[in-house]
Amino acid sequence: MNNVEYIVGDAPILAQMPQISAWKPFDVRAIDFCGKLSQSLIQAKNYADYPDLVTLAFWLRHNNVKKIAAQYADMRNSLGRGLIFHIAPGNTALAFAYSLITGLLTGNTNIIRLPSRSFAQGQLFCDVLNNLLHSESEIATRICLIKYPHDKEITDQFSAMCQTRIIWGGDNTINTIRQSPLKPRATEITFANRFSVCVINADKYLAEYEPKKTAHNFYIDTYLTDQNACSSPRIVFWLGEKIDEAKEIFWSALYDEITEYEIAPVTTVDRMLNFCKYAANHKCLLTMQNDCRIMRVQVDNVNTDILNNIGHSGFFYECDITNIEDILPLCLWELQTISYIGIDGGDISRMILDNAPQGVDRIVPTGRTMDFSLVWDGRDVVREMTRVVASG
Repeated sequence: MNNVEYIVGDAPILAQMPQISAWKPFDVRAIDFCGKLSQSLIQAKNYADYPDLVTLAFWLRHNNVKKIAAQYADMRNSLGRGLIFHIAPGNTALAFAYSLITGLLTGNTNIIRLPSRSFAQGQLFCDVLNNLLHSESEIATRICLIKYPHDKEITDQFSAMCQTRIIWGGDNTINTIRQSPLKPRATEITFANRFSVCVINADKYLAEYEPKKTAHNFYIDTYLTDQNACSSPRIVFWLGEKIDEAKEIFWSALYDEITEYEIAPVTTVDRMLNFCKYAANHKCLLTMQNDCRIMRVQVDNVNTDILNNIGHSGFFYECDITNIEDILPLCLWELQTISYIGIDGGDISRMILDNAPQGVDRIVPTGRTMDFSLVWDGRDVVREMTRVVASG
């Protein structure tokens, strides 16, 4: 195909992919390869410079993947669906890698369209992967990482080849890709626009948490991806008696954590525009440091207009609440993850299950929102990327 750049794999490999047989999910060959890839990443130069790459290598460990496989022991009569066409998001560096590994572990062959934006850790992953595949010929036939410009004709061709298409992207991306038809029996998995929140018990934070460590965990959830990941908190809810004192310590510690974080002038302008749009119709208060690394918008209550003026790169709405149920009006289908500090995650889970709002798919402690799981956005992608061979 013209205009297709091969980052991993080549045209002959791609041409053969539709004929390659599927494996059972969590085939020993795929699990062993994950362990080798983990070791290769750990040995790579500058690997430790990228916390998200460290997290990926840790997730890929042989023993960890075997533990995950054990959770799907009931899938003995399942096979991969065949060829998976992945459209990776452009807002996070290594989402494509997790999508690829999920495709391998579910027994499929995989074409991954990489985003046009390049990330250093993503390039490092591809370099390590290419080197490893030189000695892994069987796995190499199941992987093709490509780039191509926005071209419906090319997307049409890949969509017509696959048994499953996965779109990691916003609503606009999904609507655009869906203009390219699939085979009648092909399936599609989409991950649309979402947002996330954090809930903090101020009194427990002051009494039990180390501010520097907590700030680092919150940094991982937010600034590490410029707050562009769906799982990154955009709204912070505060509970307790000593909220003002906790805010002062929490945001000061975070500011110390992000002293080397760079904000482009255009980003500051965009964030100010979001604030002005919201402030035009709602009572709120803006707080920020001179260098604009943290912009906080205090609101008296949450409403859906916030979702139309969500910012990034250190833009947070804050709201003081009296109990955890006060977040329910914002638990719309768009709400993906609730992270927490000083609260029992089980209490939040029970509140969500008892009230059954449209949204909320994940409840995790701060510092864990970026942790990948094979159940994502409330969907078990292992089961959606496989088929069952029924027997009487």
